[in-house]
Amino acid sequence: MSLKSSFIEHLLHKYPQLSAQQLDGYVSDQLVSPFQISLPKSNIENIQLQIKMYWKLRFWTEQHLSAQYDALGLTKPKNYSACMSYDFHVNANNGLELIEINTNASFLALGLELYAFWKIKNAAGDFGEKELVDMFLEEIKLSGSTKNLNSIAIIDENPEQQRLYLEFLVYKMMFEKRNIKTEISSFDQIEKLKEHSLVYNRYTDFYLEEPKSNTLKDAFNNGDVHLSPHPYEYFLLADKQRLIDWNNQTEVEKPSSLIPVYDMGKESAEKMWAERKSLFFKPKTSFGSKQAYRGSSISKKAFEEVCNSGFIAQQISTPSELDFVLNNEPIKLKYDLRCYAYKDELQLIVARLYQGQTTNLRTAGGGFACVRVVD
Repeated sequence: MSLKSSFIEHLLHKYPQLSAQQLDGYVSDQLVSPFQISLPKSNIENIQLQIKMYWKLRFWTEQHLSAQYDALGLTKPKNYSACMSYDFHVNANNGLELIEINTNASFLALGLELYAFWKIKNAAGDFGEKELVDMFLEEIKLSGSTKNLNSIAIIDENPEQQRLYLEFLVYKMMFEKRNIKTEISSFDQIEKLKEHSLVYNRYTDFYLEEPKSNTLKDAFNNGDVHLSPHPYEYFLLADKQRLIDWNNQTEVEKPSSLIPVYDMGKESAEKMWAERKSLFFKPKTSFGSKQAYRGSSISKKAFEEVCNSGFIAQQISTPSELDFVLNNEPIKLKYDLRCYAYKDELQLIVARLYQGQTTNLRTAGGGFACVRVVD
C-alpha cells in the first residue's frame, strides 16, 4: 500500500463521514513525506524561547506603532490569532533563522493527524485535538461575541478550490464532535458569517484592502463578524515590515533567529544590486513564495520593479539539507520548520521537505513531516 493510501486509510478510520473517493482527490501524492526530521532537545527549547521573544516584540509593536495601524481604518479586536506559525531554517551551526511569521498558517489540524498516523509523540508537548479546539473556544471568549456561542465559520476565497480544503473539513469535524456548529463559507457570504460567534479566517487579503473585501471589512469594523486571525494581529506580528522595525529598535532584546532585513524603498538601489546575491526579495504583505525573488537569479528588470517600499530584502537564509534513500536511490532534501503557536506557547512542529527554491509539496519524498526529539 502506498503512503498516500495508508494516510487516507488513517483519515477514513478517524473521519468516517469522508469517503475514500473524496480523500483520494484531497490528498496530493506529495502531501506527506515518508521521512522524519530528528532534532536535539536543545533546538526544541530554543524554538520555544524564540517564540516568547517575538511575543515580547509584539507588545513593543503595539506600544510604539499602533498609530500606523489606526491609519488603515481597522478595528483592534481583543482576541489573538488561532493557528499561527513561526517558520525557521536550521543553519550550519544548528541555530535558528526566522523565515517569516504567519498568522493564518495551514496544516495544524492535519499536522496532528500526521503525528497520529506515524504514532510519534508531539515534540512540542501535550498539545492535541482537545487543546486545538480549546484554542478556538478561547478566541470566542476573548472576542466578546455573544451570539450563537460555540458556532464557527471557516472562510477563504473559493474554499472548495483551495489546495488544503481537506483541512477545512477536518476542522469542521473536530469542532462538531465538540458540539460546535461549523460552516465552511466563502469570505463574501457576510450574512452567513454574521450568524457565527467566530470566523476562522484563512482568507489572504490580510488588511481587507481589496474592493471585494469591503463588505467583510465593514462587518469586521462594526463588530458583526469576529475574525481569527484578524488584521491587527497580522500587523503586530506577520507584516514583513515588522522584521525591519524589530531589527532597528533597541528597547527589546532581539531574538537570535532574527536576520537582517532591509526596506527596498529606503535603501540605495545600487547597494542592494551589488549585494543581491546574498539577499532574497519579497513583498511585505505577501505569503509563501508569491512574487519572491532570489537575488542570485533576479533580472535587472525584476530588480527595478522591487525597488519600492512595498518590498523587503532579507538576508538569505540557507535551509539545511539532509540525505535520504527513496526507492533504493539516494536523494537530498531541504527542509524548514513550521512551528505553530498560540500567543507565546509552542503547540506543534512539522517539517516541510522539498527540493528547489521554495517549499512546494511537489517533490518525490517531500511533503509535511514529523519531528522526532533526540538527546
